[in-house]
Amino acid sequence: MNNSQLPPAIAQGFLEDPTDLSHLKLIDPEKVKAFVHALNNTQNQNLGDRKLVAAIGTGGTISMKTENGVSVPDLDFDTILSRINANVSSRFKIISLDAFLIDSSQMTYAHVRDLAITLCYCWKHVKPSLLGFIILHGTDTLPYASSALSLMMGQGLPFSVIYTAAQKSIQKPMTDAGTNLRNTLYTLESLHKHDMAEIVTVMGNRAHLSTSAVKTEDRLADAFDSPLHKFITTFSTLAYPIELPAWLNPKRPVPFAPTIWNGDYGHTLIIQSHMGINPHIFAEQIDSPHIRAVLFFSYGAGTVEEAMADIVIKSAKQKNCPVFIVSPINARYKIIYKSAQNIINKGAIPLYMTLPAALAKIEIALRQSPNDIQDISRFMTSNYVGEIPDENSHFKALYKR
Repeated sequence: MNNSQLPPAIAQGFLEDPTDLSHLKLIDPEKVKAFVHALNNTQNQNLGDRKLVAAIGTGGTISMKTENGVSVPDLDFDTILSRINANVSSRFKIISLDAFLIDSSQMTYAHVRDLAITLCYCWKHVKPSLLGFIILHGTDTLPYASSALSLMMGQGLPFSVIYTAAQKSIQKPMTDAGTNLRNTLYTLESLHKHDMAEIVTVMGNRAHLSTSAVKTEDRLADAFDSPLHKFITTFSTLAYPIELPAWLNPKRPVPFAPTIWNGDYGHTLIIQSHMGINPHIFAEQIDSPHIRAVLFFSYGAGTVEEAMADIVIKSAKQKNCPVFIVSPINARYKIIYKSAQNIINKGAIPLYMTLPAALAKIEIALRQSPNDIQDISRFMTSNYVGEIPDENSHFKALYKR
């Protein structure tokens, strides 16, 4: 298959200039320019000891109101800020941009791409020293969106970005919104102080590397967990300054070269293991011109039904599509069961990362080496921005198998 036969979004590759606002599809470029102007204008203000933070709102539960019994996004960032701890405004100068006002279940890669372009443009044109960026987001797609942003921004990231959210709107009597935003600001302050550049998720009592976070709760304040990595800090100790682990990334001495991909959607067929599924359905789906990779989401420990694996891998090979497998459990991909060994022998590539990180990383791999499965495999199994834990960062189980 030559490049012209690839789906157009893959054939187009990456944006040549990640700071070019003409690529924006969902955010008004004039609003971004006004945002930068407001940030630059702080040079003419007496900030005192306050530190400058750039914040971007996207909607989500934190900003919602109730209309006829249904929650809809409503509040802008400034209104949200006005309802949190007054101590925050005395320590930080926050300039905000309301990029979207949507339920996060409606997020696509198009929204993430616009946010990536906006961040790159700000970094190029903002003159005062920034602590970094905050993104207010809904919880449903936060692990997917933050993983995609982290992989788009790449290894030379020169600033930190923290995603935060809330289980209850800032307007509710019992809300976690103010605490989450406060903890976000102090975490951003600590990252900057230690010259670290990371994309992080803060919610409840913990902060997680965004490429390691998955949603595990609908009601508790601790909505996210890191099944493979350690969390990067806890707020339950009330320590200040915020303590961070040494394994987080310092600003790397490599060029900032984002790989912001074209296309609003992914090109991976996800096959989640469950009993009774008909494998022939997926064989037909693999024939779609939009599918360029297949990913098994195993029962656990790399196990899938072997009849399923046989049919799917055969169909994928006929199309020269790579086949990956990820595990939802808290362990490295270990060969414990014969079925896990068999699927690797048949050509599936085991990945040691979360599903959201794998899906975003595949989009980069498909554009770098669209028809070279060996190159794709090398990239997918190599640590890129911290999505694969190492001996310092991985979760240590309480028992050994």
